[in-house]
Amino acid sequence: MSIELVPLKCPKCGSVLKARRKDLVYRCENCGTFVYAPTGEVMNVKILNFEVPGQGKKYYMPFLMYHTHAEIYNEEVRGFFAERGMGGEWITYIPAGGQIPGEEVVRISKTVTSKPPHGPEIDSFREGSPLPVEISVEEGEKIAEFVFLSYEVDRPGILQDLKYSFSAKFKGITYLPVYYQQGYVIALREY
Repeated sequence: MSIELVPLKCPKCGSVLKARRKDLVYRCENCGTFVYAPTGEVMNVKILNFEVPGQGKKYYMPFLMYHTHAEIYNEEVRGFFAERGMGGEWITYIPAGGQIPGEEVVRISKTVTSKPPHGPEIDSFREGSPLPVEISVEEGEKIAEFVFLSYEVDRPGILQDLKYSFSAKFKGITYLPVYYQQGYVIALREY
C-alpha cells in the first residue's frame, strides 16, 4: 500500500500553499488568502498594527477568536458573599502561537478578552513576522471554556459548586503585534 501526498491548494486561486513547520494556518503567496490546513477552509483573519512598548524583534501573535456564551445556573461560594460571575455573551481571545506556557495562555487570554483589541487593520505583516498558529480550533474551544472557569475560580471566596452551560463558536484569527523572546511575551499592548 502506498500513500500519495497531495499538496494543499488555495481554495480561491488554486496556487500551491507553502507553510512554515508547525503552522496550522497557511497564507497563499499569490492572493493572500489564509487557509486552515486541517480542513482546507478559508479563514477570517485580521492583522492589527499599533505601537507596542518594548524592545527586541516585533512579531505578530495569532489569537483565535470565539463568540462565547455562558449561563450560570447555580453557584455556591463559601467565605464571601458573591454576586453572579461572568455570564452572557462576549468574544474570547486565545493566544495560539509562540509556545506559551499554560498559565501564561490564561493570563494573556484574560488580558486581551477583558480589553478587546482595536487599532488600524493592515493587509500584511509590517515590521515583523507572524508566529505560527500552533493551537487547533478545537483545542482553542477547550481553552476558552477553561478561561471562563478561571474567571469564576479567581473570584473571592471558595467555589464549592458551579452548574453552567458554555458554548464557543469560532470566528477567526486576529494577529496582534508583540515583542517575544525565548518563549515569553515581553510586551503586549495594554489597551
